[in-house]
Amino acid sequence: MENYLDFVITNDLKKDIQQYFYKYGKQDTFEHTLDVVNELYDIKKQWGHIEEGSELACFCHDLGRVVKNDEIIDFCIQNQIPVLEEEKMYPSILHQKISCFIAESVFHLKDANILDAIKYHSTSRKNPKMIDIEVFLSDKMSWKEAGYKELAQKVKEAMKVSKEYAMFYYLNELHKDRESLRLYHSDTKDAFEYFREKIDRTAMQ
Repeated sequence: MENYLDFVITNDLKKDIQQYFYKYGKQDTFEHTLDVVNELYDIKKQWGHIEEGSELACFCHDLGRVVKNDEIIDFCIQNQIPVLEEEKMYPSILHQKISCFIAESVFHLKDANILDAIKYHSTSRKNPKMIDIEVFLSDKMSWKEAGYKELAQKVKEAMKVSKEYAMFYYLNELHKDRESLRLYHSDTKDAFEYFREKIDRTAMQ
């Protein structure tokens, strides 16, 4: 297994992140990262502000993608990253936890809010903070692949109502398709239940 922690940072974090992706041949992931950051900027334009740390979390959210698929479980075991039984069915989902670990271990990020936003950017979780929501939505709205582009556009439409409604819209789509998903993560289910109740409460007010 490659030593994915073997990287020396400078005082230019964003350039370091680019070089880190390039070191492991993940130029495409870096391009996706820039797309995610641009979606975050669009959120800022639409709503007038974003949370402190959201930009940095977006830059770091997919650092774990450098780890090869057949090395993901071993990497987690080697670095004491908890792996749930359900995650063993679809190890790729662990890239969010690995991204958090690399952000902290290699890039020396210490802000718990930023690290959590990275850690849950794929699954979300119950009662996420606004930084979680912004990073999660920026990631989903950046998708350009066939089959996902239409969903990304619908999430953007939902964003016109609120960030929380956009979260509910996306999570509700996952919930409807849960039987066909390779993994319907327990954290995602918790997030869906949370936002469904939150949106219902808002509608009744």
